[in-house]
Amino acid sequence: MARSRHHGSHANFSNLSYEQVSSLVQASGVFLYDATTHKVLFAKNDDVPYAPASTTKLMTALLVYEKTGFKGEVRIKREDTLIQPSHVPLIAGEVVSIYQLVEELLIGSCNDAALALARACSGSVEKFVEEMNHKAQLLGCSNTHFVNPHGLFEPGQYTTARDLMRIFQAAIRIPAISQICQTRMIHFQNGGIKRVMYNHNRLLGRYSGMGPAKTGWTRISQHTYAAACERNGHTLYLTILHSPDKWYDARILFDYGFAQVKPQYTVEEKF
Repeated sequence: MARSRHHGSHANFSNLSYEQVSSLVQASGVFLYDATTHKVLFAKNDDVPYAPASTTKLMTALLVYEKTGFKGEVRIKREDTLIQPSHVPLIAGEVVSIYQLVEELLIGSCNDAALALARACSGSVEKFVEEMNHKAQLLGCSNTHFVNPHGLFEPGQYTTARDLMRIFQAAIRIPAISQICQTRMIHFQNGGIKRVMYNHNRLLGRYSGMGPAKTGWTRISQHTYAAACERNGHTLYLTILHSPDKWYDARILFDYGFAQVKPQYTVEEKF
């Protein structure tokens, strides 16, 4: 992370060449895509599998939406809470709306919310994970496999930067998911106590044009990220896997990407 300190958190990387970006980006897997012109702007090991960490929750949210439309409620069970806790842990016996659980899932990245949603939507977490993998296949994700709905590291859970891009795009096509993923904070009640939860995306409200995004981190997975950013009529999508500092990498890649885009349409590149 010394490089990010050296360049400064608000350095402008828009004048860098492709080769310079390649030498500076620290993430193992990257995919940067101009959704306006359908052009791939940068790719690095984009078909190599890495652990997704909490970007997994994009697939969880997408599947929950398809099964529920984010309507209904869930009574929390003790089994939902037996996991590395969120900073506002769920309480066994309380009844929570599916929409609030999805907010906690995507904004606070709460692992207990992922378990509660999976169990409630499919009868068991195991069945839900089977459906996550089926959905990944339907989206054309040929090198993705899920073992859990939250993204805590487990052997056998992996995706690629290119596959994560497919999942991210499918998820944010749902207006409710897109909106939640760019909400800076939510107020809610938990255990009868009013609480506040803040979005983990540090670039939201700080980097011009930042839109919906999902962050992820575990010690083994390192930093992961899927984000959309819009400027001057161009929307760029970025996925990052296995980075020591996703904020540094994202700034480099978005700065570089917006410097490349022109107000004209090019031939669509399928990925």
